[in-house]
Amino acid sequence: MAKGRIYGVALGPGDPDLITLKALKVLQAADVIYYPTTINSKGESNSMAMRVLKHQAIDLKKALPVEVAMKYKRAAVTKTYKKLAADSIELSQQGKQVAIVSEGDISFYSTFAYLIDDFNKANVDYEMIPGVPAFILAGALSASPICTQTDEVLVMPDVESEEQLKTKIASTETVVLMKVSKVKEWIAEFLASIEVDFFYGEYMGTDKEFTTRNIYQLKGRRIPYFSIIIIKAKHKEQ
Repeated sequence: MAKGRIYGVALGPGDPDLITLKALKVLQAADVIYYPTTINSKGESNSMAMRVLKHQAIDLKKALPVEVAMKYKRAAVTKTYKKLAADSIELSQQGKQVAIVSEGDISFYSTFAYLIDDFNKANVDYEMIPGVPAFILAGALSASPICTQTDEVLVMPDVESEEQLKTKIASTETVVLMKVSKVKEWIAEFLASIEVDFFYGEYMGTDKEFTTRNIYQLKGRRIPYFSIIIIKAKHKEQ
């Protein structure tokens, strides 16, 4: 029996053209492709990953959805991850090539990270295929560098308070704020109250893309889960 393997495959930030050649080759050769999907309040399925997959030269009959709850408390999806890991391990032990896809980069706040312990315990082969993180796309869309020379960049997946964010901005050249929806109640007013330049992006690389540097466009906007802000203090510009 041929030896199976599990691949964590990054799809990039949403633009189908930003998937890597290596990722595409792995997906084309895979026997099974697991992709994340969510179910909205109307019972409709939504998958950023499938938006990318359907534009590739891939047989989508081998693509299987994995319903993942988009909740910040990770205990809500532990059972889902355990089942995904167990199913992937079983298939790989049968000699199958299994691909588990994720938006962005596979090692950067990715679902795949929650599966690795189970793969190691089962002593199965796995490989991680990197991709373009969303904040790198944001930098490109902003038409300005995220950092230059000796600039420090801080990526924050969570913010405890306005004061914490203000402190981080004061001590770092560039702050990348992920999951902006967690602070949607105060982030626009906060940015307006301090001296910074910012770039906001949501659903970047998709047909729902919206970006702005205008604080008035950000105020009152319904900020979704897939959103990012790049913040630069004006006094640190060169």
